[in-house]
Amino acid sequence: MLFTSPVFLSFFLPLIVATYFLLPFRTLSLLILSLAFYAWGEPVMIWLLIAVIIGNYLLGLAIDRSGRRQLWLCLGLVANLLVLTIFKYSGFLAENANIVLGSLALPLLPAPHLPLPLGVSFFTFQAISYLVDIYRGDIKPETNLIRMGVFKAFFPQLIAGPIVRYKEIAGDLRDRSVKLESFSAGAERFVIGLAKKVLIADPLSIPVDAIFGTHASDLSSPIAWMGVASFGLQIYFDFSAYSDMAIGLAKMFGFHFPENFNMPYTATSVQDFWRRWHMTLSRWFRDYLYIPLGGNRHGQVRTTLNLWIVFATTGIWHGANWTFLIWGLWHGALLTVERSRVGKFIERWPLVLRRSYAIVAVLIGWVWFRSKDVDYAVDYLHALFFGGFDGALAAILRIYNPFLLAAFCIGTALAVGSYPKATVIFGCRPSDRASDVLAANPLQEATRALTLVVIGAVALSAAAASTLQAFLYFRF
Repeated sequence: MLFTSPVFLSFFLPLIVATYFLLPFRTLSLLILSLAFYAWGEPVMIWLLIAVIIGNYLLGLAIDRSGRRQLWLCLGLVANLLVLTIFKYSGFLAENANIVLGSLALPLLPAPHLPLPLGVSFFTFQAISYLVDIYRGDIKPETNLIRMGVFKAFFPQLIAGPIVRYKEIAGDLRDRSVKLESFSAGAERFVIGLAKKVLIADPLSIPVDAIFGTHASDLSSPIAWMGVASFGLQIYFDFSAYSDMAIGLAKMFGFHFPENFNMPYTATSVQDFWRRWHMTLSRWFRDYLYIPLGGNRHGQVRTTLNLWIVFATTGIWHGANWTFLIWGLWHGALLTVERSRVGKFIERWPLVLRRSYAIVAVLIGWVWFRSKDVDYAVDYLHALFFGGFDGALAAILRIYNPFLLAAFCIGTALAVGSYPKATVIFGCRPSDRASDVLAANPLQEATRALTLVVIGAVALSAAAASTLQAFLYFRF
C-alpha cells in the first residue's frame, strides 16, 4: 500500500488514526493495523514478517538470559542473513554459479525464482542491530511481544526505513503521548513528503525512464547528463519523501524517528555526502560492520580494506546485480582517494569547486545504480563524456515538456540549497526547525502555513489523478 494511494489517504490513514485515539490498547491496535498494512501488498509474505518478529523476540531473550550468549547471537545473525540471502540473492548467486559451472561442463544449479518481500533489507538489518545491541549490553531485550511486534512492523518505517534501532524508540514503545502540536507537526511533515514525491520525484521518472530506456549509443552528451541528473533528483526526492512521510506519520502517533537526509547535494566531498545521504544506513554500516572490522585503528592499508568491504556490502545491499556492487566500489574508491593526499588537495579548493566535484562524482555513481546491466552502464558513461552534441536541444525539448522542466529546475534549486530559507521552510533541511526560523515573523509563518496548505491540496490532487509510482526503495 503506497502512502500516496487513495486507499491509504482516504481509508487506511483515517482508520488507524481513529482506532489509535478512540480505542484502548493502542499498541496492540498499531501492531494489528501495521500487519494489515503489510499484508495488503504481501499477503503471503506476512508470515515471513511474523516469523521474523517472533524469532528475534525469542533470540533477544536467549542472548540476554543464556550463558551461551555468543552462540545465540551467531544463530540470530545467521538466521536473519539467511532470510535476506534466500529471498534476495539466491537467484543472483545461482545465475553466476551456473556461469562458472557451465564453463567447466558441470551440471547447472536450479535457478530459484522467489518473490522479493517488501522491505526485507530494512527489517532484517533492523533485527541484526537489535540482537547485536543486546549482546553488547547497550539495551535490554523487549519482554513484551506486542511491543516487539510494533518495533519490527510499525507501518511508517516497515518497507523503506529509516532503519530505526530499538534504543531510539524504546521509550516511545513503553510510554508516549501525542499533543496537538506534535500531531500537526507530523501531519505537516507528511504533506511535505507527499508533495516531494508526487510533484517532483514522480514527474522526473518520465524523462529518466525515457533516457535510460534509449540505447546509450543514441544519446548525446547533454541528454545523457540531463538523464543522470534527473535520476539523481528523482531518487533523492523519492527516498527523502518516503523518509519525511515515515517520520511525520510516526510523530502523529508519538514516535520519534531519526532523520535520514540532510541536504546531500550540498556536500563538499563524497565522505560528506555519506554523512547526509541515507544517514541511518550509513550509521548502521559504521557501527555494525566498519568499526567491528577495525575501523581506522590498524593503519592505512587495513582502513582502506575496511572501507572497500563496507561499500561493497552497501552496494550489494541495494540489489542483486553487479551494477550495485560496482556503484558501492566506486564510492569506496572515492573515499579512499579522499583519505589520501589528494583529499587534502581537494579540501583547499574553493567551495564551488568542492561541491561541483562531489555532485559530479555522485552522478557518475548513479549511472551504475540506474543502469540495467554493466554493458549499458559502460555505454552510458561513454555517452556522458563522448556523446557529442548533435540534436541535443531538440531531444531535451522533446523529452522534457514545460512541466517536467519546471520539476527539474525546482528540484535542482531545492536540492543544492539555492534558496536557503525555502529549503528550511519546505523540509529539505530537516535538521533546522522552520518554526524556530520563522517565529520572529508571524506574517511569514502565516504565509508559510498557507503555502503548505496550497501545496498539500495540489499534491493530494496530483496523487489522486496520477498513475501511482512505487517508491524506488521498495525494490531494495
